[in-house]
Amino acid sequence: MLQSISISSQGLFLSFIAGSFFYFSYRINEGLLSWAAYSQGISLIFLPAGIKHLSILLAGGWGALGCFVALFLLAHEFWSGIHPVIILFYCLVSTCATWLGVWLSLNILNIRSDLGNLKFIHLPQMDFITATIHAIIINVFFIATSMKSSHAFSNYFAMLLGDYIGAFIVLTLFWFILVIFSKKSNKY
Repeated sequence: MLQSISISSQGLFLSFIAGSFFYFSYRINEGLLSWAAYSQGISLIFLPAGIKHLSILLAGGWGALGCFVALFLLAHEFWSGIHPVIILFYCLVSTCATWLGVWLSLNILNIRSDLGNLKFIHLPQMDFITATIHAIIINVFFIATSMKSSHAFSNYFAMLLGDYIGAFIVLTLFWFILVIFSKKSNKY
């Protein structure tokens, strides 16, 4: 970015971009993939999980902040009737669970922070680690706050599947964009 823009301004810009992508991916998911809805807050193909994963992978805390804010705005719609403090904690837990999953997957797979050694084969592995951690933590949160108490195992597997598929779609699209741009830059 431009050197005249401060680091915090760059970070806020990245947060805005991440949050906007998360928000619009949720709207797309809601409209186009309504047939994939499993239950309230769980979709069998959840594209925003991929946006959150990618945002944290590329922008770290700033990406997490943007996704957190967007999720907080959206959560009031799909968790109507839930106290705002519980919604705030839900958004915080969801964002931190994804961040933990991304961090663990980078460490387990020995991927450098600059992603220089990232290979396509790492994407489904990273995705599985992150989706598993997120699904476990969120479903424990649901049970602890009595947001969902029945069908815990089926909710867990549905969320795991939805987050995994959604994130894999987003990460794969991102990978192909990187491949296309790297081929174009090598031609010049």
